[in-house]
Amino acid sequence: MTREALVMKTIAMLAVLFTGASLLARDERGGQPTFRSNAELVVLHVSIRDRGGHYVADLPQEAFTVIDDGRPQQLTMFSAEDVPASIGFLVDNSNSMRPSRDRVVAASVAFAKSAHPQDEIFVLTFNEAVRAAFGPMEAAKIDPAAFARAMNQAIVARGMTAIYDGLAAGLSRLEQARHTRQVLIVVSDGDDNASHEQLDDVMRKVRESDATVYTIALIDPLVRGGDAGFLRRLARSTGGEAYEPRRVEDMPDAFDKIAKDIRSAYTLAWTPLNSGEQAADRRRHTVRVYVHAPDGRPLHVRARDGYFDNSRESRQ
Repeated sequence: MTREALVMKTIAMLAVLFTGASLLARDERGGQPTFRSNAELVVLHVSIRDRGGHYVADLPQEAFTVIDDGRPQQLTMFSAEDVPASIGFLVDNSNSMRPSRDRVVAASVAFAKSAHPQDEIFVLTFNEAVRAAFGPMEAAKIDPAAFARAMNQAIVARGMTAIYDGLAAGLSRLEQARHTRQVLIVVSDGDDNASHEQLDDVMRKVRESDATVYTIALIDPLVRGGDAGFLRRLARSTGGEAYEPRRVEDMPDAFDKIAKDIRSAYTLAWTPLNSGEQAADRRRHTVRVYVHAPDGRPLHVRARDGYFDNSRESRQ
């Protein structure tokens, strides 16, 4: 069975399981599909590695246990297939990027070539201002040469750094995403000296989003500045990973690892046992995922550790 056929079969299965419930409903602002709290389907993407750091494929559904607010949940969907994602590149365009500019462009083009054909890709750059550099466009339709030209023209590497504004813009763009799997890849030194957004407000938006954030810290060890700690915090709060290449030449390897991580994730979904409860305010649910390998070997599990319920009432 082809990947596309399997995806369609999964969608059909969900339609049968949840007939009569409006699971994928557009919100009143015309944004991304959201799951209403009266029939809320929570979707989580989980990365599994062994002690050697290798991705573990072909685990059965029975190996996974999901605990939502202390309650074990019954999975209503499980997939180990590579599903398409909406992926945003958020690229630092300030003066600190000058030594890394060409490598960033080359690595981004290579990433797009290796993407799922149905991935939706866009690029935003930021210095004092945030600008759209490319897309969104389906990966299969991207001409690598045109993509490289757009990146080269957009990354001028001058000015100050407004990474918080860039993050807010990237998350806003993902609200219009085609796919429920949403990713932001942030390439920066992590420093901010020009944003209108405040750090606490941006971190709140990150936690409330559906995005998995990966970061690549480009920090010159000979120059003071940069905030790799912020980039690590950003990634870990969303179930992503933070990479800190020691040399510019190592940056393509970080992009390659991110691509493999996106492609290797398991997709789990469940309807929370308390989904019928109505809350006056949005609240955050704590999620824990446990995996028991059939052969008993220890595994490392990485996923977002919580989500906010997206009830209609709480979004108004």
